[in-house]
Amino acid sequence: MNTSATVLVFCALAVTLVLGHHPKPMFAAAAEKCIEKTGVDLDALKTLHETGGVNADEKLKCFGACIMKGLGVMAEDGTVDVEAAKELVPSDVPDRDKIVAVIEACHHEKGANECETAHAIGMCMHKNHMNDMQN
Repeated sequence: MNTSATVLVFCALAVTLVLGHHPKPMFAAAAEKCIEKTGVDLDALKTLHETGGVNADEKLKCFGACIMKGLGVMAEDGTVDVEAAKELVPSDVPDRDKIVAVIEACHHEKGANECETAHAIGMCMHKNHMNDMQN
């Protein structure tokens, strides 16, 4: 499964991960806005893929929620539009079916607020992605 397509679709959490397959202008605009809005540490973003979001601080978690909102995947009330998330995965991406399956498996994750929800989804996606890579 392509890490970039998977995690980036959600955040998410991912910042991480959609860079190569998301409409770059759309993602770049959302990322720029969210970096400014949340004050997230850029070094934390750079290592997000490596750490899988473990020990993420509130700024990083809220960055994930901001990205999800900017991409039209999360509503203002913190609910996730799974269909919108799946539509962000281009049809020509390798392993698209696996990526969509991970989105479907993780979109229901909830936290105490939108930031925690985005983080929970990102952690689920990372875990499911890593399990898939081992298979």
